[in-house]
Amino acid sequence: MGKKMRNYLLFFFGIILLSCGNTTYENYHSFSDNGWNTDSIVRFKYTITDTTKKYDLSLQIRHAVDYEFQNLFLFLEEANKDTIEIILANKNGQWLGSGISDVREFEYVFAKQRTFAKKGDYELSIEQAMRHASVHKIVNLENILDIGLIVSEHND
Repeated sequence: MGKKMRNYLLFFFGIILLSCGNTTYENYHSFSDNGWNTDSIVRFKYTITDTTKKYDLSLQIRHAVDYEFQNLFLFLEEANKDTIEIILANKNGQWLGSGISDVREFEYVFAKQRTFAKKGDYELSIEQAMRHASVHKIVNLENILDIGLIVSEHND
């Protein structure tokens, strides 16, 4: 079994283990070997059926250890557009996510204890916003393998 196939199997086995519990939505988008193109917008559509509960929304980032940056800037858009920075490595270059071999996974909670006013369908759009020297956008961001959205009921 190839290293890449083994890593995918371990990743999806981990997802299955994590899916037990209070997760109401979980979905992932995989990128091609060319990387995450700046024109590629990832969209996740999820449904909220209980407005009395609080929810945590988190992004699951899966990247290769060959990823050349310590962070990941993203444009998020639901009702409003926002920019977030996710720190993937410390100042010494050590990856903060977990994993084995040459792949790391990192979970970033971007909305904690969020309430929804209405039942229904919601959509989150994500664009990579990485730049070289804060000016030139990176057209194909390499070594980001997958991105996922997890919506789970908040546990007090």
